[in-house]
Amino acid sequence: MRIVFVVGLALVGLGAWRGLETSLFISRAVQVGATVDSVQELPGPPKPRQKVPLHLSYVTPDGGTHRGVTHMPMLQRIEAGDTIRVLVDPGNPQDVRLPLWSEQWSGPSTYVIGGLLLTAMGALLKNRSRVVR
Repeated sequence: MRIVFVVGLALVGLGAWRGLETSLFISRAVQVGATVDSVQELPGPPKPRQKVPLHLSYVTPDGGTHRGVTHMPMLQRIEAGDTIRVLVDPGNPQDVRLPLWSEQWSGPSTYVIGGLLLTAMGALLKNRSRVVR
């Protein structure tokens, strides 16, 4: 029972760390237009929630031209030559992300929610084992 509690706390901590990292990225990122150079084709039929690697070219506010890779959910059709909006870290221009809530916050939120559920379950199981004794 203790292991469930500890794993839950670890997931909450991981989610909080990922959330902090995301928050710091968003605070320093700038939104720019990017041209899709290529969309990497994945083998086989698409799987649910699968992401496609996008190879991009973009110009940062300081005038530098950069290339980067981000992953796009297969919810919409993107082709080479399309222009999309991305978030770029000016201090690390290769760090490029899509400005979608699901791309920024779904990971940290999932860790925190799952961790809270496991922590609560571990605490309940621990209290229940005390009552049985």
